Amino acid sequence: MKTLLRVFCLFFGALYLFSATYGQTAFAAQDVPSEHTAPEPSSLAEWPAGPSLEAEAGILIDAKTGTVLFGKNADEKLYPASITKLMTALLVLENVPMSDVVTFSYEAVTSIEYDSSHIAVTDGEQLTVEQCMYALLLHSANEVANGLAEHVAGSMDAFVEMMNNRAAQLGCTNTHFANAHGLHSENHYSTCHDMALIMKELIHNDAFIQFSAAAKYTIEPTNKQPEPRYLRQSHKMLTQSEYTYEGTVTGKNGYTPEAGNTLVTYAARGDLELIAVSMKSNWKHYDDTIAMFNYGFDNFTSHNMTNVPIETLSSVDFLSASQSIFDTSAPDFRLSDDNWAILPNQLGEGALQSSLSLNTSAKSGEAFADITYSYQGVPLGYGSLILSDSGKEHFDFNSHAPKESEGTSGKQETPAGKPASDNEEADTQAPDSKESEEKTTSGSFFSNLLSRISDNPWLLAWAALGVFVLVLLIILIRKLIQLWKRRPPKNPTLVRARQAKKDFRRRYRKRHKRFRRESETMERR
Repeated sequence: MKTLLRVFCLFFGALYLFSATYGQTAFAAQDVPSEHTAPEPSSLAEWPAGPSLEAEAGILIDAKTGTVLFGKNADEKLYPASITKLMTALLVLENVPMSDVVTFSYEAVTSIEYDSSHIAVTDGEQLTVEQCMYALLLHSANEVANGLAEHVAGSMDAFVEMMNNRAAQLGCTNTHFANAHGLHSENHYSTCHDMALIMKELIHNDAFIQFSAAAKYTIEPTNKQPEPRYLRQSHKMLTQSEYTYEGTVTGKNGYTPEAGNTLVTYAARGDLELIAVSMKSNWKHYDDTIAMFNYGFDNFTSHNMTNVPIETLSSVDFLSASQSIFDTSAPDFRLSDDNWAILPNQLGEGALQSSLSLNTSAKSGEAFADITYSYQGVPLGYGSLILSDSGKEHFDFNSHAPKESEGTSGKQETPAGKPASDNEEADTQAPDSKESEEKTTSGSFFSNLLSRISDNPWLLAWAALGVFVLVLLIILIRKLIQLWKRRPPKNPTLVRARQAKKDFRRRYRKRHKRFRRESETMERR
């Protein structure tokens, strides 16, 4: 046993030294596998150098593909301030009609800070959702954000849950919302990259562009307010100012003392569409945004990949592979209208490599394959391949069914017109094909297992530990069995004495119970 314990201690000592030496690297590889991490575009030698920003964080992405053209601390968690209202607007546009009437509650109009931006809505006042959207995006009215949240979800807490769920659906990995307006909360944060993803989703909504890009809007008198309210655009790149910028489509600004200046802007020139985000700036957010837009429009070109010949997309002849033997209709493929890639000006679309991710269960009109356009392994564009029917007639099995003949003799004919002997040969070949498929499946399983072990040394270490512990338990159980068999025999005299003691106690309890019953009987008499 002593030798066994020494071996056990030595093994765990070696395992501890291994974890101290390679633990951090192994666990990092387990959390973020290197083979699934695509290199950043900025790692390319041909990628232009980015601008210098005054803000703590900023990002510039291509609005069509989502490619990050430039970033500075783009994934750092920061307070978003009023650009939070972009997510509020997205949920409102997705869930309620603009003609709905919002009745503001006491909590919605009084739970905001008294000196924050508002349009002086009172308890019980009614506005349409359309009027609320103008107040939300032009004047950044915080009580309006609360009222919309209650109207959409029933309560502000339920709306916050919707915000976080929608952010996760959009791919936001470092965002957590705590309210619908963006006023300061320690648990309310986002990143430049996540806010760019939210804006990327919003720009496809025409109603959002209409509300957020309006120069001015008037809210007519309501049931509580006899005077009209006049709203004006607050994004300086959309107004006549020193920051007016050609191509600016829409955007949203924000500010709190804790968040500093925040700004999200969408601009387009020709086919090139860009989204810029600036966070935690000290009144330099417009300068930084213009610098990022200048960098993007001066150095990059958006390429429409719809006209690329389909045959050049992949070396695999998937067109003929999808053709059925009995089907005379040839499947047609067309590129969707959203096939785009972005490249530095010095590179052309001929430098891109394409890879396909097939969806073999696609029906006519659905995406048969997702396309990724990359340069030196860096994804720079995306698209899809749509499956469509050529319109030719399909093979009709019913019209070609064999007719039954009376008095058939000789070899039995099959529906395909072949002798039964041929079918028997095919049947004998079927088990062989199944065996080969099983061998292929088992081979792929072991190859995947070996690749996992080679990628993660910890997997091998824990497997060895499991085997060692199992062997140790078997040895211990065997030792215990041997000790049980070697136990000394029982002393007969001691056994008889113990049994006599048990019998005495049992007789004593019986006599005591009988005595108690007799005493109780005497007392009752």
